[in-house]
Amino acid sequence: MQVTSWNDIREERVHESATRKMIWGENVMVTRWELAPLTVFPTHQHMSEQVTIVISGSVTLTFQDREDAVLNAGDMLVIPPSKPHGVVIGPDGAVAMDIFSPIRTDFIEGTTSYLTRGEAAETSAAEPPTDEQKYAKLNGFLRAAGITIELKDLMEVPLVVVARYVYDKECITLGELRAILGLDKKQAKALLREWKHGDDHSESSLKRKLERLVIVPGDLVHPPKRG
Repeated sequence: MQVTSWNDIREERVHESATRKMIWGENVMVTRWELAPLTVFPTHQHMSEQVTIVISGSVTLTFQDREDAVLNAGDMLVIPPSKPHGVVIGPDGAVAMDIFSPIRTDFIEGTTSYLTRGEAAETSAAEPPTDEQKYAKLNGFLRAAGITIELKDLMEVPLVVVARYVYDKECITLGELRAILGLDKKQAKALLREWKHGDDHSESSLKRKLERLVIVPGDLVHPPKRG
């Protein structure tokens, strides 16, 4: 465990009208949003239970089977798992937090489709993720598996070595890895062949460095393997 601050967490623009910061553990995720006036996210659902807390401004949560819920600063609402809901931001914009359990892997992977279909403004084609974003996503899978490494330390190791470390630790599937690195199936197979036959002393040294960077609580058992 370690103390952190929102000021230390990288801000991610996920929509022309929305930015977010995220922190998560094994079972719970907290997301802090800054939302422009009149931003609209269409009706969607997810398996995670959600608690929405409004810090400033106003947020209207829309539902198909009940009245809309208007949340002002200090208000909060629990949304059950798999409950369809939409979001409309008030005329002054909003700052809000969502708490999710279990964690939203689609947020970590950057595959949340409804965030690219907001109605407040037309969005341009998504730009390719930066290396920093790739490091952050890989680090998210490590943290979800109980392996904690500071992002700034992780970024001192070549991205391909970090990717191999995450994959070898079975914290991530090949499909998830392909999505983060932007590889097609042929490229992914070539990378796996290279990893199998191209291990050298310098790469082994870097992987040992990664192991030394891991922050391990005294009672931590080895994280469960992912299929």
